[in-house]
This record gives sequence, structure tokens and C-alpha cells, in this order.
Amino acid sequence: MISSDSLAVSAAARIAVAFDFENTEAITEHEVLAHIRAVLVERIIYLLNANPEKLMTILYRIDVSERNVNEIFSKSIPPDVPELIADLIIERQLAKARTRAEASQ
Repeated sequence: MISSDSLAVSAAARIAVAFDFENTEAITEHEVLAHIRAVLVERIIYLLNANPEKLMTILYRIDVSERNVNEIFSKSIPPDVPELIADLIIERQLAKARTRAEASQ
């Protein structure tokens, strides 16, 4: 059985690579995800302002649901958008980490 901490670390590492930032190792799943979410929100805000096409390309490449992203853009108020997108990214990467872990067993 793979621990949720190791899944979180795996997901965090892949997010750090996709969004080109340093991933600092944290001790618990909560610490890893909180750190990644905070950095990810900042990076998403930057990309939304500076290069939204790049953000959309990254979301496509890491296989975040286009339907969910479009729903966030159409139904959410602007200050919440980066946080909601960050949550989608983290959920998707955790799901992929779970699948990889199950396939390797």
C-alpha cells in the first residue's frame, strides 16, 4: 500500500516540473500540498496576467479537464480562479500518482 504522503510528494514533484519551480520537500502530505498550492496559485496568477496561452498549454499537457477549467472561468469570480485551477491541478496529479502506484504493484 502506497502512503498518501508519498502520493502527495510524487504529485508535487510533477507539478513543480510542469510549472517550472523548485519543489521543497515537506514532511507530511498536508505540508507538501499546502506548499505546492501556495506556489502554484502565484504561478497561475502570473501566467493569467502575462501568458494565458502558456497556462492553457500546461493544463492541456498535464491533462486537466478542459470542461472543468472552462466552468471555473465562466462561473467563478476572478479572485477565486487561480485557487480553483490550482486545486484542479493538484487533484489531477494526485489521481495520476494513485494510478501509477496501483499499476506498479
